[in-house]
Amino acid sequence: MIKMQNADLKKILEKYKEIYILGEIPALLGWDQNTYMPQAAAENRALQITAIEEIITNKWNNAELRSLIESLDDTVLNEVESAAIRNIRRVTKYYFKVPKKTILHAAGVYSKAFSAWQVAKQNDDFASFAPHLTEVVALKKEIAGYLGTQKNPYDALLDLYEPGLTSVDCENVFSYLQPKITSLLERITASAEYKKPISFLEKPHRYEIQKQQELSAFLLQKMTFASNETRLDESAHPFTTGIGRHDIRITTKYHEDDMRSAYAATIHEAGHGLYELGVDNAYDYSPFAGGVSLGIHESQSRFWENQIGRSPQFLQYMEPIFETLFPAAFGGATTQDILKYVNYVKPGLIRIESDEVTYNLHIMVRYEIESGLLNNTISVTEIPEVWREKMKKYLGVVPTTDREGCLQDVHWSYGDMGYFPTYCLGTLFAAQFTETMKKDIVLDNLIKTGSLAPIREWLRTHIHAQGSRYMPKEIIKRVTGEDLNPKYFVDYLEKKYSAIYAL
Repeated sequence: MIKMQNADLKKILEKYKEIYILGEIPALLGWDQNTYMPQAAAENRALQITAIEEIITNKWNNAELRSLIESLDDTVLNEVESAAIRNIRRVTKYYFKVPKKTILHAAGVYSKAFSAWQVAKQNDDFASFAPHLTEVVALKKEIAGYLGTQKNPYDALLDLYEPGLTSVDCENVFSYLQPKITSLLERITASAEYKKPISFLEKPHRYEIQKQQELSAFLLQKMTFASNETRLDESAHPFTTGIGRHDIRITTKYHEDDMRSAYAATIHEAGHGLYELGVDNAYDYSPFAGGVSLGIHESQSRFWENQIGRSPQFLQYMEPIFETLFPAAFGGATTQDILKYVNYVKPGLIRIESDEVTYNLHIMVRYEIESGLLNNTISVTEIPEVWREKMKKYLGVVPTTDREGCLQDVHWSYGDMGYFPTYCLGTLFAAQFTETMKKDIVLDNLIKTGSLAPIREWLRTHIHAQGSRYMPKEIIKRVTGEDLNPKYFVDYLEKKYSAIYAL
């Protein structure tokens, strides 16, 4: 653990370590709930999670610890110590401002809502989930009120996932991206190359689940995961969670009629895992342990998924692997076929299966609905219809079922409102990091030969090892020399898809 000189801060960090370890228990319970827990155990699991949350809440609100945190004199601290107490105060803002009864009530509500969402999605039954979501939304409004905002209560929730992020920031980014993405999408779908069929997709193929599992295992190995520090499972919605320093749980989702979903999801979630594994060991159990924000975390998953996994260079490397695992589908495929297949641009219904061009349009739909819910311009019962309207507006497609519409994502059942915009930020950060990386290493050649270790090392040195020591805006500036610039992502899309579709 990193050494601190200030005596009071040392006392705080001793207590912080206890709370940090306790926090790994609900992470394990949540992983089990997503993977192997019987549905009938939902009620008991909610009680278990609430019990742990009560212990954590009580420890944060211990009178001595709270006094130390609130009274610590920042002016006598060095740079590292100041960063540590800053991070602790970010966490304790929630525990000090939100009443204990609300925190514990929320833990139980989210656990029950998740189980209800699983059943509702399976049965395409939004009405059965609506009462749970109504309770979640009411809680988020209550919590936003306790945390305090200037104008928009949604800002309080955005800040929980991305420090300092506001609705104004989101709208500025979306207003820049949307017309450029829409213009590119129109040019792609109007191109002659787009209208050419992908020969090996003219008939459906079956991608055996066992072979997809082998593919996922191969991808983890290429991305330098050690088998004794991670495991890969399947869940209704892919996710990654860290249970401890050498215990990273990754899940993916397999579809027999399309291997692209598991391919992208496995690489995406593995990117999250590499971030957690790459944090400096000296930061274990300290306020610097783990990724600093969801935006930076998503930059790592989106980097691996898109800049690597969907790149022409890596797909060229993967071509013989695909042919070996799925000979009926890929045996007659050309390199260009595979490139277009994995990068096929088509406005669709499912966010996690969407292409790079349309992906952020899906985020805009969710952002606008979340903002409407928090600002009382949309009610829970209106969500299915509003979802269909916004999907038609931004993507030109309309879901016929709620399973493919507003029930597709797990986030709201977790109470994770304010999370979705970080996917967009992460995508933008990833493109900006990539341009900086190219100045230091011959990126394309490494990708083409499947030599991913040097790429991981660059990310580890510049981003992963720092953990949460620096705030997101500091990391962007330290790594790239400038603030967030969405132009890098737009230029990346233009260059890549102009080449694929001969624009």
